[in-house]
Amino acid sequence: MRTRLLVCSLFIATAAFVSGAMGVSIVACGGKPAPKEPLITETVSDAGPEDAAPPEPPKPKSLYERLGNKEGIAKVVDSFMKNLTANDIVKKRFAKLSKEKVEKFRNNLVDQICKESGGDCEYAGKSMKDAHKGMKITEPEWNATVSALKAALDENKVAENEQNDLIAAIAPMKDDIVEVKPKPKK
Repeated sequence: MRTRLLVCSLFIATAAFVSGAMGVSIVACGGKPAPKEPLITETVSDAGPEDAAPPEPPKPKSLYERLGNKEGIAKVVDSFMKNLTANDIVKKRFAKLSKEKVEKFRNNLVDQICKESGGDCEYAGKSMKDAHKGMKITEPEWNATVSALKAALDENKVAENEQNDLIAAIAPMKDDIVEVKPKPKK
């Protein structure tokens, strides 16, 4: 009888193993279904190495690049020069200059804006204080010059952000250029 019980037990155990592996439910002792084992599934992802850094965002363009590099700056300066020589407040400053001096002024201005805006140009001109020393430039002349630059930027369809950035870059030069300060109002 023991042998029979052992054979029956082995048979039941083998049947339980095979049916469990095949997903078939068998009845266990007491008439209750045998508990199912959860199926194990593996998830594999290929997200790259765990220590890989996310890619860097693209570097923002410099003002020099946003102005169209040296060529774009030269176009703005050419329009600016035209506007200056047509402006009633400042045109007298340029009326007696030789073509060579006007050309030197233009080239220095292109190089200066190029350098101030982040380009690789070399500005070989004088400092703003030395270049304008003794010229007795007034506040209205400064304002007319800024207006001529703004018009040149508009003529060349330079975006508002770039206009603001360029004006902000040259604004600190005002104190070195304007020698005749307005008298305080009483």
